[in-house]
Amino acid sequence: MLSVLWHVWAAVFILANLANSFNASVKPPNIVMVVADDLGYHDVGFRGSNILTPNLDRLAREGVILQDHIVSASCSPTRASLMTGRYPIRTGFWKGNVKENEEYGLGLDETLLPEMLKRNGYVTHGVGKWHLGMFTWEHTPAKRGFDTFFGLYQMEENYFSHKLHGQTDFRENYYDDEGNLVDQVRKDLKGQYSTYLFTNRSVELIQQHNQSKPFFLYLAYTAPHLPHQAPSADVRRFASHIPDTEPHKNERKKYSAMISVMDEGVGKV
Repeated sequence: MLSVLWHVWAAVFILANLANSFNASVKPPNIVMVVADDLGYHDVGFRGSNILTPNLDRLAREGVILQDHIVSASCSPTRASLMTGRYPIRTGFWKGNVKENEEYGLGLDETLLPEMLKRNGYVTHGVGKWHLGMFTWEHTPAKRGFDTFFGLYQMEENYFSHKLHGQTDFRENYYDDEGNLVDQVRKDLKGQYSTYLFTNRSVELIQQHNQSKPFFLYLAYTAPHLPHQAPSADVRRFASHIPDTEPHKNERKKYSAMISVMDEGVGKV
């Protein structure tokens, strides 16, 4: 993963320079970056799993599989590397995740991927999980290069209530016509499955995008991170083939359904 980050950032650097050197009629490419959270290495169809992931399988079949790269063992360090292109220890994330309400976050002296793209004319959107700090507004996504953000700032929230320790952590951030940051806590979305919300918002953003500018979407699903939750209908739809003889079968079926719902979302995007 960390080696991949260097390739990603090298590509962004090249694109940034090309954007400055090409004539106005040549548009930079649109970019969609999708992240799964705590997805097991073998928990996809193209690795031989019985979990249904036809869309990821197709991407693997038609794209490039980088199989000698690793991520960090926890969320925040990996996300810090993904956003900066630097090793976690160089971003201050050697100690692990940002804890709930901790006065800590990704350093404001770091240049993030959406900031670099935005400088080069991109419209930038963040959807899903942030988990890089929120103890000041300056540490939140809409202040780190994203034009809009729709999702959670923290971690391990309930997929239906969108609560962590009794507090709703599902936000919508954007800038109004006067350039003021709007922060909405979306309590009205209670009961709706997070993975569906992230997919639907991403599809919306793509469909509504003004093609005169290049587009960047960072879609950071929470699936299949704990807690293992999925709609009952989706467990039946995607995991009825999981044998009852498998250890922890009920947990395994929910976990499998979470991945398949995410895979379906990737296909829609």
